[in-house]
Amino acid sequence: MRDDPCRLGPGHGVTLVREHALARLAEDASERLALLVAPAGYGKTTVLAQYADRFPGQVVRWRPCRGTTEPESLLAAIARQLPSVTRKLSVETCVLAVERRPGPVLLLVDDLHLIHGTAAEHALEEIALLAPPNLRVVAAGRRLPLLNLTRRELLGTTVLRAADLRFRTDETREFLGNAPQGPDDLAALTLGWPAVLHLLRPVLVHRLDATALGLLTRGYLDREVLGALPDRLLGFLEQVSALPVLDPERCDALLGSPDSTWLLDELANDRGLLEPGRDAGTFHWVPLLREHLARRPASRGTAEPRPVGRATAPAEPAVAVRCFGGFDLTLGDRPLDWSLVRPRARALLRMLAIHPGRPVHRELLMEALWPHRPPATAARALHVAVSTLRTFLEPGVGRGAAQLLVRSGEAYVLRIPAQASCDLRRFETAVAEGLRAIAAGRPRVAAQALRLALDTYTGDLLPEDGPAEWVVDRREHYRRTAAEAALALAKLELAGGRPPAAAQAAGRSLDIDPFRDDAWQTLIAAQQRCGDTAAAERSRKGHARMLLSLGLPSVSPGAGEPGLGDLTVA
Repeated sequence: MRDDPCRLGPGHGVTLVREHALARLAEDASERLALLVAPAGYGKTTVLAQYADRFPGQVVRWRPCRGTTEPESLLAAIARQLPSVTRKLSVETCVLAVERRPGPVLLLVDDLHLIHGTAAEHALEEIALLAPPNLRVVAAGRRLPLLNLTRRELLGTTVLRAADLRFRTDETREFLGNAPQGPDDLAALTLGWPAVLHLLRPVLVHRLDATALGLLTRGYLDREVLGALPDRLLGFLEQVSALPVLDPERCDALLGSPDSTWLLDELANDRGLLEPGRDAGTFHWVPLLREHLARRPASRGTAEPRPVGRATAPAEPAVAVRCFGGFDLTLGDRPLDWSLVRPRARALLRMLAIHPGRPVHRELLMEALWPHRPPATAARALHVAVSTLRTFLEPGVGRGAAQLLVRSGEAYVLRIPAQASCDLRRFETAVAEGLRAIAAGRPRVAAQALRLALDTYTGDLLPEDGPAEWVVDRREHYRRTAAEAALALAKLELAGGRPPAAAQAAGRSLDIDPFRDDAWQTLIAAQQRCGDTAAAERSRKGHARMLLSLGLPSVSPGAGEPGLGDLTVA
């Protein structure tokens, strides 16, 4: 079902204009970026279309496909709609083409969640950061993107969440039209969820029953909403559905786990499926969603039946992948003798491992690992390497039944189950949660997430691959991200009155990247607050040597202390 249910009018084809959402976008029209973040069925596509209809300049549209990872699709869409892009496609040439336009330009991006955490999403962030005054980017998706909204250029980003996109009571009445009863009750049951209102309307026009979901509504919630969640989030929702009000303490006590703070934060602020309560740290359900969870069988708590064919796939092995500080992959208790695998096949596995769960196109693999061979020869070498790895990782598994290394179209994927241990995925998730919590003013959650990220970052990415071109950029990306995460944690600790912890975190940032001026200043400030003047003086000298090595003048001894107002993670 398309994500534009509010185009279906109250029984007579009228499109409801989402005035309150459009007003929010219009209020901050001078800001370069706006985001619409809500689950399926909140009318995000409709709001984008209505905003575009009122925009006084040229509108450039892009909607990624499933599996899109690289920025070429975005850049090509801009080039097609702005013919002045004549040079080689890049973020810079596209931004320059926008700047040369005589009037305002709007870049509309729908289904942003399909490129979550990919190079395409990073390219969109670069466009927003470099946006000239005449460009505005408005993007919509089902989860908050991994954009660094703490950057000074993006601090004013408008974010419309589920609560901002819901039908108000008067809109619900208009949407129901001539329904004989129940608009207020229906609004309370659904909290104004547009798609669910549309699906429930035929049921409740004739008989108002809060428990009567209807087959269409059940299917929609299962397929479009719950089906899009990772196993861990879905399992958490199913387990806590008995609680009328959610808070970390109750959920931790029920589950015997300390992770409820993060899970609730992601479900409420990243996914929009829970409502933040008036009391800090509490969350409320959309009543209909809770009722549906209570009535459906647990979907992923038990093993799912597998289709029977020529070969029945075995149960997924317990997988653990480590890429920081050196590569390691383990499969349960089975020992792996890597000497049986040729070096090029091992390099192929490592190249797939740094893109966990994401497809890597065969052309990229061939170019990286067999750059000087003819295409046909490189393709054969890739096929042999893939076959070797499959036999090594899953011996005895029939053709087409591999669970770990699978083909996806013209790409290959190292499938790492959601419950598996993967340091890259754990690091990325923790950093993203930390940055979102900083932007939302939740320092305790942010500090906890950033500590986990730094515990996970145990060294450079795949040091055994040295200066190989396919790993250098990714290695530098993670190194820079880890240094920024450590600095962000140091500033949080300093603002929270914990200077020893701040000094430790700032020192970790400098261990990773000794050329960060703001990390040196934070370290000196923390040591001063600790009363350790000798350590502060040593750090000043180290800072001066660093600046001298770059040909820059040293800072004055009385430089001000950094605070949370200066917290920008690049």
